[in-house]
Amino acid sequence: MLGLVLLLVAAAVAAATGLDRLLATIALKQIARRVSAVTGASCPPVVRFAGRAFLPQLLAGVYREVRVGLAACSAGGIEFRTLTACLAGVRAPLASLLRGRGLVVGQLTAQATIPFSTIAGRLPPGLAVSSRGAELRVGGSVPLMPVAGTLAITADGHRISVVPSVLGVPGLVGFVFTLPGLPRELMIDAVRVTDAGLEITLRGDEVKLPPR
Repeated sequence: MLGLVLLLVAAAVAAATGLDRLLATIALKQIARRVSAVTGASCPPVVRFAGRAFLPQLLAGVYREVRVGLAACSAGGIEFRTLTACLAGVRAPLASLLRGRGLVVGQLTAQATIPFSTIAGRLPPGLAVSSRGAELRVGGSVPLMPVAGTLAITADGHRISVVPSVLGVPGLVGFVFTLPGLPRELMIDAVRVTDAGLEITLRGDEVKLPPR
């Protein structure tokens, strides 16, 4: 009799675990589609839930923490690499996701890198950019004029401005990146120069991710 009870308990646990994994897979795919709608990525991002107990979060329709990773994507003609994001307090009932509705992220923090090749593509032919510590350097030549100096970087909302910060660098070197397609609640929080390019940090509260 005890053996039968233990067998039934084991079967119930296995069934619950299987259902937990199935529902988690469905929710992950639906959230990945909404992230793709924002990033414009051709390949789906890697999405995972934090913690082991998924079913209670699913039943409540609120996920404590969701991690997102994407090797590369392109949005609005701008190439990004190594995009990572942490979505905390995600309100996304499974029924709403399956009906094609969006979701709301309580707090969203993301980081992505714009490679130097993308930045150089905005400059006149003959110029290249590189990093020197925390500085963004530009060098080369334009017709009848050698160029060598430093570029200043500022961020405002969804825009990144790159302008000459020293004499000897012509004004035509300056340009502005506009990050298209971002939810209005998600803003650029910081930009810093790394060996791989410009690393952008974005933050937002109550961020709405549209359906796709």
